Amino acid sequence: MDKTYYKVFLCRKRLLLIALLNFSDWLCTITLLRHEGFFEVNPLMVQLVDSPLLCFLIKCILPFCLILYIYKMLPKSGERLIAVVSSSMLVITGFYLAINILHIFNFIILFILQ
Repeated sequence: MDKTYYKVFLCRKRLLLIALLNFSDWLCTITLLRHEGFFEVNPLMVQLVDSPLLCFLIKCILPFCLILYIYKMLPKSGERLIAVVSSSMLVITGFYLAINILHIFNFIILFILQ
């Protein structure tokens, strides 16, 4: 297997994971916000969570379009750009994993309090 092809393959797998983690972040956020005591921490999203359609557009559709664009453009990219994208995705994946772990803790708190 070609080295560049393998790197593109790994990047695409990471992109799919990021898309899944992003969607789960949105789903957990809207679910937790329906319960008293939970609030949006991201100052850029505070105003948007009041509008479900706008929130879905900004938190899911827009990132998905960006992910889809990167997914399609990766095979046409040079090795240096693929390396930058790959490194960036590791950071983004770590960030979304931390957010999703926080959501899990919030759900545990929610179930304990009920």
